[in-house]
Amino acid sequence: MPDLLRWGSKLLLLGAVGLLVACRDPAKASGTALYVTVEFDPTLLLTQVRIWGDVAGQTRFGPEVLPEQQQRVLHSGETLRVLLGDIPNGVPIQVGLEGLRDGLVVARGEGATEVRDGYEVDVSVRLEPTHTPPPDGGTDGGDGSFCLDCTGCCVQGQCAPSTFNTCGTGGIACVACDAARASGCDQRGVCVCGANPACSPLTADRCTLGMCRCGNSAACGRGQACVNGTCRCTAESCPGGCCAGNTCEAGTATDKCGARGDACVKCNKRCNADGTCG
Repeated sequence: MPDLLRWGSKLLLLGAVGLLVACRDPAKASGTALYVTVEFDPTLLLTQVRIWGDVAGQTRFGPEVLPEQQQRVLHSGETLRVLLGDIPNGVPIQVGLEGLRDGLVVARGEGATEVRDGYEVDVSVRLEPTHTPPPDGGTDGGDGSFCLDCTGCCVQGQCAPSTFNTCGTGGIACVACDAARASGCDQRGVCVCGANPACSPLTADRCTLGMCRCGNSAACGRGQACVNGTCRCTAESCPGGCCAGNTCEAGTATDKCGARGDACVKCNKRCNADGTCG
């Protein structure tokens, strides 16, 4: 099974559901699927999105963070495809999305539609900041989360230049870069480790010589979290599947069944979609 290595590449299967982040090719049929367009204010400087979906009130895919590793600032209007399995025609689907910057949730949104058996359904989701700037240019709730006409970032209602301790552009709330996981604040107002985004607190515990590390090794991969300098499979790193040792599995196979990051179990007959043995 191929892994989703970067925004805009391969197919990642999640049991009966898959996610594909790619350009649309009208000449190719995708089967029963959702084609999700993600829109947001570019000044949010998102580096990842987290997506999940509820089908008829039950979670059927995700949550999944895309791209798996922070590589660049995302552009509004980027798309991803959710391939649906055996779901009856007309069943309602609720899609949830969170926008992440340096591993922190800074925006949220949701969309809804219905399954069309054999067709790809368009869903547009607008991500709104978790703190909405007021129209008069004042502070949001008194915390100085937005400044109008500011090329740097905002601290207690005041525009500040973008530095390591006040990182940001476009008048958004300043962020103090983590000295353990970042080496600087670049011209975009993004905390970085070397030439890459700051290390994710989930997968790394330090930025060393411009590289994210977990202990003395490379940053953890998909489905793992950095715990005391070691990459492990945890409930946080594998919320949609189960842990087989330190490997996050989909949790839908008969011999590796489970959910919420629990240890995978072997079922006698079958593994249900919710990660329980049937």
